[in-house]
Amino acid sequence: MRLTIAIFLFTCILGLGCFLSGTVTADDRENKKHFGREDRNGFPAIRECDEKGNETAGQIAAWLLAIANLPVTVSIFSRWSNRFTHLRPGFKKILTDLNHFQKKHLMGLHYYLNPVAGVVVLWHWLTSCCRSTALPEWGLLILIIMIGMGIIMKWKLFPKPFQKSIYQIHTQPAIFIVMILVLTIGHGVLD
Repeated sequence: MRLTIAIFLFTCILGLGCFLSGTVTADDRENKKHFGREDRNGFPAIRECDEKGNETAGQIAAWLLAIANLPVTVSIFSRWSNRFTHLRPGFKKILTDLNHFQKKHLMGLHYYLNPVAGVVVLWHWLTSCCRSTALPEWGLLILIIMIGMGIIMKWKLFPKPFQKSIYQIHTQPAIFIVMILVLTIGHGVLD
């Protein structure tokens, strides 16, 4: 049963990735939008294309992602500062204790708020249109893949050998940094 769910989830992630990766060249003069979203009649509540997008959904998504990933950021900062800086042993112990405390009490935010943020991000994407760049869509793709990997790890949907590979990819700080940069630059180009 778990293997069936894992295969289904993996297929959905791949399908979503294929759907999101088919970008088209933006051209303001011909009013084209990314991903063939020219016909917005498929979404009855979204008839108008607001150039600023749904800023409320974007703000909610940004805050949810910030809160959900705060425990991970604190953990990375704590481990890196213990490893690469010359701190007094007492201060290192304080950082280690803080890291253990926040992992015990705050990682629930990471586990459950990120999928909620993913839904809000999809809502934001569906209610927005971008004619100048595809960077926000690439950031969305990375975000959805990372959330999917997190769900796979949390509920152990794949066999152990796959989980180890997924864990190594999901916990790679470079991917998180690239995602933040792509989203920040992409949204900066829009403004």
